[in-house]
Amino acid sequence: MTTFLTPAGVAKLEAELKALAQQKRQLSKEVEIARAHGDLRENGEYHAAKERLTQVMGKIGQIQMKLADVRVVDPSQLDSDLATLGKKVTVKDLSSGKKEVYVLASPDEADPGAGRISVASPMGKAFLGAKAKQKVTAQLPGGAFSYQILSIEADE
Repeated sequence: MTTFLTPAGVAKLEAELKALAQQKRQLSKEVEIARAHGDLRENGEYHAAKERLTQVMGKIGQIQMKLADVRVVDPSQLDSDLATLGKKVTVKDLSSGKKEVYVLASPDEADPGAGRISVASPMGKAFLGAKAKQKVTAQLPGGAFSYQILSIEADE
């Protein structure tokens, strides 16, 4: 399955992969040291290190699969008038009048606490493809919320 990421998202995954490869080397050493302690059937240290190594190798495999089928989306190359992946969208909540700023992100790059919302989320879907000055409605678990798109710009 194709994964859509911004250049920053690809760089983040590559950095994570590099860190995991380093962790894998360290855990491999720990497994060898624990193996030298004798009977593996009753060697908790060995089994714990082996389990951590298996988890790290699984995560490495997941990241490698994503990177093998990644499609890089450069927000600066997309229509500047539309709210698209990687764009910073400033909106006004029409019920509260509160201004909010979000960056539209792929599900892999989303971090709601940092204002990076997934384009697969209800809010992301509502904003995706919208233009400045347009009103949109997001169907959220707490009900329908209406927003006015104030501005759209490339995320730094």
